[in-house]
Amino acid sequence: MTSKLETQDQKKIWSILQNINNSWVNDNLEKLNKNFHKDMVIVSPNGRELGKGREICVQSYKDFTNQAVIKDFKQKDPRIDIYGTTAITSYSFEMTYEMNGITYQDIGRDMFVFILEGSNWLAVWRTILPQSQDK
Repeated sequence: MTSKLETQDQKKIWSILQNINNSWVNDNLEKLNKNFHKDMVIVSPNGRELGKGREICVQSYKDFTNQAVIKDFKQKDPRIDIYGTTAITSYSFEMTYEMNGITYQDIGRDMFVFILEGSNWLAVWRTILPQSQDK
């Protein structure tokens, strides 16, 4: 399937991803509940499970936003491939945030897997693939 956002489902999933990010960037985390599957899993880039279950995954976002002040967040270059009731998604991100008086700049690729339940696409799996800022 093409990575361009041509289908209604691709556009809908991209909108959900933007809503997920707007929710945590703007400290409106209760909105994450409607976008996460009850069995949502977050894993580290090396495959270690960081959280399992909707509440724990939402809490991981809360923990980060309680410690960090988000200065800037940009997302671009979405790729959304749909296979029946499963969507594999990714997008590039750039983020600047402050934590403990130190400013950090992260770049990478955020990856989600969505499943279709009824008429709703729900995030069920996530990982972040950091990229080196060396050019």
